[in-house]
Amino acid sequence: MKVLHVLGSQGMGWTGGISATLASLAASELGRWVEFRQSALPEARELCRRWSPDLFVWHGACSWRTLPALARLVRPGGTRGVVIEHHYSAGFERAKVPSPWRFRAMLRLHYGLMKRVVAVSEGQAAWIRSAGLTGESSLRVIRSSRQLEPFLDLPEPQPHGGPLRLVAYGRLSEQKGFDSLIRAVKELPVGSVSLSIAGEGALGSDLRALAAEDPRIRFLGRIDAVPKLLADCDAVVVPSRWEPWGNVALEARAAARPLVVSDVDGLSEQVRGCGLAVPADDAQALAAALRQLLALPLAERRALGLQGRATARTAWADYIDGWEKLLREFS
Repeated sequence: MKVLHVLGSQGMGWTGGISATLASLAASELGRWVEFRQSALPEARELCRRWSPDLFVWHGACSWRTLPALARLVRPGGTRGVVIEHHYSAGFERAKVPSPWRFRAMLRLHYGLMKRVVAVSEGQAAWIRSAGLTGESSLRVIRSSRQLEPFLDLPEPQPHGGPLRLVAYGRLSEQKGFDSLIRAVKELPVGSVSLSIAGEGALGSDLRALAAEDPRIRFLGRIDAVPKLLADCDAVVVPSRWEPWGNVALEARAAARPLVVSDVDGLSEQVRGCGLAVPADDAQALAAALRQLLALPLAERRALGLQGRATARTAWADYIDGWEKLLREFS
């Protein structure tokens, strides 16, 4: 079987990168019977003509602009298509969509071209159903994952007698909600926590200005060694305004670090039993959750981390299994 992964023209850069995850997918046991290739959308039609894949998988963001190109790929007699919905969710729609009916019409047209629509979390799938974006017979759920051994191998946080070491990382963008986190940390007593923010992005200078050189808040810039970053923290905060899945939360779970997350999309289901969830974009609620985490005895924080690790141990195997079940539907 031949499968073409089609990415948006600008690529898709999150922790680990979609290309790296897809390369790991190809190197898994699926590689014994599936040949995978990757392409940007502008080159996909020609590659389909020359290579004749059995299936193409669209990983980019659906838009009115991408609709014609995808329609040409699935024209009568063309390649069967699957969309993996990495981008949109209920949280995204609330935060960024001024005209829900037009947005949903665009998605229905895209999804209608495809044989399957794959949600990356149960929360996202619930939104797709409630919005009537595709039929139940076409909808599948494959929770996003990556290879997690470097995180699963980390030792648990050890007592150190200092402030609670918080870490947040990702693109410095509106989506990630780091501005709310900075405001929340400023509400906490001096000496109770430290916060390290890792990542780059358009809002870097604005966030530094908001932090106003608070000695508790450090900006680390780009970090490639994420396991090392997590090895030096006590808890991870994911204050996103929307997050269809949230690989940062998955990595924190695998690293046995308690979580504080926004109660949105795929983050809500990841935090069960291993952390705290608060309304998105609410610095006061986030500060209260951090106070609650601070007040927990060390043994209870440890138990949260270990429960998160337990739920993450099978994530990669479950991801591979989900892909195999999906591809078997077309083989």
